[in-house]
Amino acid sequence: MALGRYITHAAVLLLVLAVSGYASVNRHVDLNLRLGAVNAQGLVIGEGGEVGTVQLGRLSTIVKPVAIPTDVQQSHTPVMYEVKQGETLKDIASRNRISVDAIRWSNFSTLKNADRDVNKGDKIVLPPVDGVAVAVKDGETPNSLASTYHVDAQAVLDFNYIRTAANVPMIPGTQIVVPGGRGPEFEKPAAPLRPSLSAGASGGRTSSSPGYTVGNGGTAVTAAVGNRFAYGYCTWYVFNRVPYIPWLGNAWEWFGNAQSYGWPTGQSPRPGSIMVTWESGWGHVAYVESVNGDGSWTVSEMNFKGWNIVSGRTIKPGGVPLIGFVYPPGRH
Repeated sequence: MALGRYITHAAVLLLVLAVSGYASVNRHVDLNLRLGAVNAQGLVIGEGGEVGTVQLGRLSTIVKPVAIPTDVQQSHTPVMYEVKQGETLKDIASRNRISVDAIRWSNFSTLKNADRDVNKGDKIVLPPVDGVAVAVKDGETPNSLASTYHVDAQAVLDFNYIRTAANVPMIPGTQIVVPGGRGPEFEKPAAPLRPSLSAGASGGRTSSSPGYTVGNGGTAVTAAVGNRFAYGYCTWYVFNRVPYIPWLGNAWEWFGNAQSYGWPTGQSPRPGSIMVTWESGWGHVAYVESVNGDGSWTVSEMNFKGWNIVSGRTIKPGGVPLIGFVYPPGRH
């Protein structure tokens, strides 16, 4: 009789333990776990592990939650901003971590003059990154915008999430950002011209008896790495021909700048040298291609016939208001 009661109590105890164990099992576990030495799901459930950025303990208990990003995501959309009292372009650019030039290029019709600043109440377009914000015109494509603003077309496609081909016209009026883009040169206040000397004096010319012949030639160039001169101008062109010039400045300053950097200078043309003249208020530079038997020399240059136009000239001694020649190291 006593033995029967013990057996009954033991059976009840086993039943309770069985029910308790069943209740503690995660019934969402995949019952189709494969047998074998390696099973990723089984290892995570049994021993813990990581799924993405979530760290799990045994039986998939979350030990480390997903990290919440704290950085502000980069905007890809230009914004319209109304200038407040006392603000300048420099203030606005600094606060938005873009350059003043990026703002000017994005509002070129009103800010193309380098002396023009903003006033209270002005509404200007701010690009989200250094570059140019533009409103698409009829027929424009990512390719054409990339060419206009001197960047790779893929940068335009990627930054603006454009999924069409680079040669497909975009919808007119669409706001597009050209990251890293560079617009045209800004207007500058007129500088006083240096008086030209007479044709018989050292360096100089007269309109009635020019000391040079203008040609249509000139060696075309592509932008060299590190070129910080204004696109389309004589200094930009010559840097591309001598892509290790260490100075900046207007063209007329190049002769003195070269001397301060220890570069040889002189008054005689040599092939591969840089001609520096007073042919405008900002000066002018050109690349000497060759020296001819009669003492004249032939140059390639940009912005003599017009902005961003490459041309050539053959110049007679005394034919231009010469400052001098710079002889780049390693070329003579």
